[in-house]
Amino acid sequence: MNAASAPSRRRPRLVDGRERRGYRVEREFDRMLKVSHKTEYAMRAVVELAIRRADGGDALVPARAIAEAQHIPLRFLEQQLGALHKAGLVESFRGAGGGCRLARDPAEIRVADVVDAIEGTLFPMFCLDVENHACFADAHCGLQGLWGDVHVAIRQVFERITIAELAKRHGRLAERPVWAPSELIRPRG
Repeated sequence: MNAASAPSRRRPRLVDGRERRGYRVEREFDRMLKVSHKTEYAMRAVVELAIRRADGGDALVPARAIAEAQHIPLRFLEQQLGALHKAGLVESFRGAGGGCRLARDPAEIRVADVVDAIEGTLFPMFCLDVENHACFADAHCGLQGLWGDVHVAIRQVFERITIAELAKRHGRLAERPVWAPSELIRPRG
């Protein structure tokens, strides 16, 4: 078999996202517009705390109880709770009878607050980050405006929705998901 008929080799993938043999290699979790597990778990945790607050006041909830209720690995959850505590969204107390609770009313905590605490500022494309000028077409690209619009739209949703609203949505859910897969995918045509 000659080189022309040989099966194509897969591009080398590196975990850290560095280049190898001229190819930019993406990390497995570095996909555009994908919510990280960190953010998903933090959101689940604050919604769980909001639900428990509505059910029983300001009682402390052990991290283990949140992890079990939301199917989150405990060690991973503890890291997210630490970040939420540092941002002033969650109060935590150690020792016997310890646990955590929301530091503010769930109606005052926005999704944006949680996302910012976990991820910092998010951009759908790296070229929107004022500290990253790695793109060859930086500030001279017609697509940059599109990505800016996407960023603004996502941010508006994050700013508008509160944890109290998410807890209320959670309580209304029946056996059927909010969106069926067929409702999310538009047929091409």
